[in-house]
Formats: sequence, C-alpha cells, structure tokens
Amino acid sequence: MPLAEVRFEREDKTVVAVVTGEVDMSNAATIRLQIAEAVTPDDDAVVVDLSELEFIDSAGLHSMIELGTVLDERRQQLFLCVPKESQIGRAIEIIGLPRAVRVHGDRAEALEAARTSAMESRPIPPNEDA
Repeated sequence: MPLAEVRFEREDKTVVAVVTGEVDMSNAATIRLQIAEAVTPDDDAVVVDLSELEFIDSAGLHSMIELGTVLDERRQQLFLCVPKESQIGRAIEIIGLPRAVRVHGDRAEALEAARTSAMESRPIPPNEDA
C-alpha cells in the first residue's frame, strides 16, 4: 500500500484532491504531480483537502507551495483545506504556509472561496442591451 493516496472529485470548475495517508520526502513530488496533472485548462481552482491526512513533513508542505506556484503560472488557484485544530493545521501555521497558500478550515469554506475568487477574476460580459 502506498504511503499516501489522492482521490479526486469535481465541483463545477474546481478539482478537489483528497489526500490520505502520509506525505513525506519520499512521495511529496509524486503527490504534487498527481494533483497538477488532474487539473484541466478549463479548471479555475484546486482544493487540496488534507483533513484525512495523518502526517505531512516539510517536504510535503513545500510541495504544496510548489503546486501553488505551478497553478499560479496557469492562472489557476490553490486552496488548502486543513482543520485548524489538527496537528497538520498547527504545523502549517507554525511555518507560515497561509502567507503563501490560501488555507481554510473545511472543504465547504475552501470551495466557496474558490467560487468567489473565480467569479471576481472573470471579465464582466458586455451588456447586450447597450
């Protein structure tokens, strides 16, 4: 059994990647690539749900920053879902990850932020009545 697994779901134009198990230096790059490859050019954002994750080390956290950079270059956004009171949530706060990546306490909050952000970044269609 692999150290970590990624399960993909979709909400409109947002990919939801649910990561379970453990992410460390042995698999962090693979997890990042799996998530990046699941995103299509039509997607606005990715929500990485870490609420079922048991462990993540600094390499895993760094891979989330790298994923955010890759998505940013594609004009797509990354949102992390991490329960604030969890051990992983505390680690994310300690290293200052919320300054580099948007972090939300639950999936519904992250999805709403993704939807709102996508709507704000879309151009306003021309008014056909004018």
